[in-house]
Amino acid sequence: MSHYELKTVEVADDLGNVRFAKLEDMPYIISLSKKESVSLGFIPKMAYEAAITGIKTGDRWSNVCNDKLFVILCNGDLVGFCLASFGIPNAISKKGKIAQICLQTDARKLLRGRLLLDTVVDYGKTQGTMAFSAGCADDLESNIFWKAMGWICIAQRMGISHKNTWKQTSKRVINVYRYDPSDFLILL
Repeated sequence: MSHYELKTVEVADDLGNVRFAKLEDMPYIISLSKKESVSLGFIPKMAYEAAITGIKTGDRWSNVCNDKLFVILCNGDLVGFCLASFGIPNAISKKGKIAQICLQTDARKLLRGRLLLDTVVDYGKTQGTMAFSAGCADDLESNIFWKAMGWICIAQRMGISHKNTWKQTSKRVINVYRYDPSDFLILL
């Protein structure tokens, strides 16, 4: 596990603190992901476990997992999580991906999503990952979140079925967002 120190932000109502997920967080993560499955899509339990342990299971070409799973707590209670990848190790230009970010309903719109996302992006910088992408179904209110975070919608694609990740079989339109600090240099 990394020795990177994750953010803790405390204000009057305890905005929360972010840490790497632990295996004992799995029941909460699975429960919240099932509750929000229409928004999140499907990611198998073993993918979350691999992001925690760093080891992939099953028939894979490699058992190394470079994804990380983060959780956010408020007053000691889990209120959300973020699953992210940080690009190919040792690549010249690493690009990360936010696979899922989710906060339970009563923890939304209180800057906790920003804290969680900023922590993940800051961690990525320590890993040499400066740019990130994320997908968000066009019909979701979550698009407001990505725009409010300063991420830029760069494309649209069709959704991908969880049954075959290589084929775009869903009719759902997905907005592709990008965060890349070099985008902001152009604006100067």
